[in-house]
Amino acid sequence: MILAQDIVDRYGRTLVTAGMPLKQELINLLKKHEIFSISVRDDKTSNYEISKAYDLINMDTRLKLISNVEDAFNSTDGLVRHLTQLQNYVNDIVSTLAKNKNVLMYLDDVNSTSDYLFMHSVNVGLFSIIIGIAMDLPYDELCLLGMGGLLHDFGKTRITKYILDKQGQLTSEEFNEIKEHAALGYNILKIDTYLDYRVTFMALQHHERCDGSGYPWGISGHQIHPLARIVAVADVYDALTTNRVYRSRLSSFEAMEIINKGSEIHFDSNVIEAFNRIAIPYQIDSNVKLTNGIEGKVLRLNSSNLARPLITTPAGIINLLHEPDIAIIATSY
Repeated sequence: MILAQDIVDRYGRTLVTAGMPLKQELINLLKKHEIFSISVRDDKTSNYEISKAYDLINMDTRLKLISNVEDAFNSTDGLVRHLTQLQNYVNDIVSTLAKNKNVLMYLDDVNSTSDYLFMHSVNVGLFSIIIGIAMDLPYDELCLLGMGGLLHDFGKTRITKYILDKQGQLTSEEFNEIKEHAALGYNILKIDTYLDYRVTFMALQHHERCDGSGYPWGISGHQIHPLARIVAVADVYDALTTNRVYRSRLSSFEAMEIINKGSEIHFDSNVIEAFNRIAIPYQIDSNVKLTNGIEGKVLRLNSSNLARPLITTPAGIINLLHEPDIAIIATSY
């Protein structure tokens, strides 16, 4: 066995560095220092432990992108003059994220005076890109995904603001008006811009579902463009995990449960498989309760299975990757 992480004593001093073979004399040394649990490399899964999840992009870039999306959506002289700048942002983000094949779906909360629509558009663009990276899509398709995510809800700029911000339940007439945003956005992008047809299809089809239950056309399966199937998952995930005027956000785990229940029914199973490899169900430092009754905090994530993290408890560290009979049954932040 090979050590996967540095071993430190109670004073923070490094005793053994990662990469050392676990020989008997080393085991004796660890016992002498009362260290009875270590992390080793798993050659079958190439698992490694993650102690911190990083934002997909820095906060300054994200706020600037939100502001640019807001300007583009609210522009009185047309969307097209803003597209080059938005595409440059997307290209730079794709170039940065694509260098790291281990990027995870994580965004810290952002304080912004912008409406939900603009923040949501940016988040969906970012989430779509990293799902595409997990699916090994080529650079040009990742850039299209980014633009498709940013512009997928552009049609909502033509929907009555009262309906978009309504706190109570929508009437059937109001919901029908909301549903028009997909076709509205598609028509505007197709007629008024020079965008690639795949970007316009993401605006049109991001509410279509694999079983034909979506809108606006009610198409199914492979009739839905592959990039639109990615944006569909990113769109639902961000909507569920963001506070709305009519409900509080769900935890990442709750949102993932809902999305996974829709695998092959509402969503493309290949997209869901990639999504599950990069979406973090339990945030580091979140409080959890286990099926054995023990409570603790998420200490680190296992890269090979983000849903089976290491938990620090009063009884010690429990690595759920190696404890198949123990599961998390409750969580809070």
